[in-house]
Amino acid sequence: MRLVAFLCVTAALGVSAQETSPILASLRKLQAGDASARKDLHAGSPVRAAAMATGSAADEATRFEAASWLWQANLLGGFSYGSDRSYLQASRQQPDLLKAWSLLETLGAAKARERDALLLELGWRLLDLDRMRLAYERISTRSHMDIRELTHCFMVSMHLGDWGAAKAFGQELESRGANLAGFHQAAEHNLTTFDYESLLSAIRGQMPPIPAKPLAVASWGITKWRVRVKEVGGSHRDLVRMASGWPRTWTDKPDAMTQLLQVGAAAHWIEGAAQPPVSGFLSPDRLYMVGYRETKGGQDAGTQMQVWDMRPDPTQPHRWKGLNTLIARLASAPDNKPPAFIVTFDTEWDMQLVESFPETHPPVAPPGS
Repeated sequence: MRLVAFLCVTAALGVSAQETSPILASLRKLQAGDASARKDLHAGSPVRAAAMATGSAADEATRFEAASWLWQANLLGGFSYGSDRSYLQASRQQPDLLKAWSLLETLGAAKARERDALLLELGWRLLDLDRMRLAYERISTRSHMDIRELTHCFMVSMHLGDWGAAKAFGQELESRGANLAGFHQAAEHNLTTFDYESLLSAIRGQMPPIPAKPLAVASWGITKWRVRVKEVGGSHRDLVRMASGWPRTWTDKPDAMTQLLQVGAAAHWIEGAAQPPVSGFLSPDRLYMVGYRETKGGQDAGTQMQVWDMRPDPTQPHRWKGLNTLIARLASAPDNKPPAFIVTFDTEWDMQLVESFPETHPPVAPPGS
């Protein structure tokens, strides 16, 4: 199940039973996948207008329904960031989600659990670390989370660098039967979506340090990138022979204008649809990311994995140096057979900050409780 599909199912849980509300009726249809409700997603639709016009004078149930509808509609319809705004800036300025947040701020203790769960989801979708942290600190210590709360705590914990909790949340999701490959599939269908399954693999394999605060949401441009083959190995003779013919001298990558997204302590590499999505952790002295892609059918069916392990060059400002490793396994090979081939590249790149939104910490004012 793709991530957005899963979140859409959970977004409407816990709403009130006022069947007379047009917003609630639309919300239930959207949750059920009723195509007739898709008209409500359009700008200027009566239901959207009603949700956006809901104010503090409405009763709590109506305010929560409006916030829930705006969240679900955003998941289904996405957002447009126009020609003059970046992805990160647009993510943080989604008017429907900011309206939903303002409505939730007015809710009191009677709706505290549902309110805080939805605030966590909104903070995650807005790429706003302050908002994430505010709700996460309320929810993450609960002893009995539902699957909706657990899923978002799992994702947000990695952006906040709460690594021990992230591993515990991931283990709990797996124990409840969740298929974490759904996170990977979501990342394969959207270049800017973090692959939380691979991110979990990264921190399980290379436990990162607790990040220093404040954190930041940022995008980085890779303005220069060169590689050279360092080592070639593997069990598939033909593939190893092919890889052994690759250049052993430094080679510039022609498509060096690549982006790295940083959302708190987590990082996501955007290299293009032809490459596996890779996600991991970023600190001032290390960037470590992993990812994979599965191919089916034919003699080359199997899994291609990438590992990036980069550190800043102390002699060159903005330059990072390290290793990029490709690991290929064939589906036809026995599980205990070594990978078909492993190629490790020496890698250097120049990384320049494109934009940044620092965490202010303390965060925005908390809602009423």
